[in-house]
Amino acid sequence: MHDFDVRIMLQLCGAVLYITNYLLIQTHRIHATKPASLGLVISACAILLSAAIIGHDWGLILLEGTWLIMVSVTMAIRQRAASRRAVLEREALVSAVASTRTAAPAPVAAVREPVVRERELAGAAA
Repeated sequence: MHDFDVRIMLQLCGAVLYITNYLLIQTHRIHATKPASLGLVISACAILLSAAIIGHDWGLILLEGTWLIMVSVTMAIRQRAASRRAVLEREALVSAVASTRTAAPAPVAAVREPVVRERELAGAAA
């Protein structure tokens, strides 16, 4: 019977997450900078980083640690930008509603009836 190695299972799980993310991006099901993709990458990084720490694989620890930091910073920046955009949209909506309540109603312009020229209509019928 084979020995159960936790590192191999962690490496396989992390690799499957990376491959899943790659396939979803290539088939245009998700975008690389969206939270779903970044979440998959962060999960895969954390799993592979823990496998590298268990095995004392210093090169992989450095690689996955750096990758985890970069993706986490990207996700934090995008979340901050999204929340800032939501606040600005909410403030714009509130100010637009407030300005329509305080503005005087615009005068209604007199509606002019269209000018019908008999010559044009006679020429069109001929």
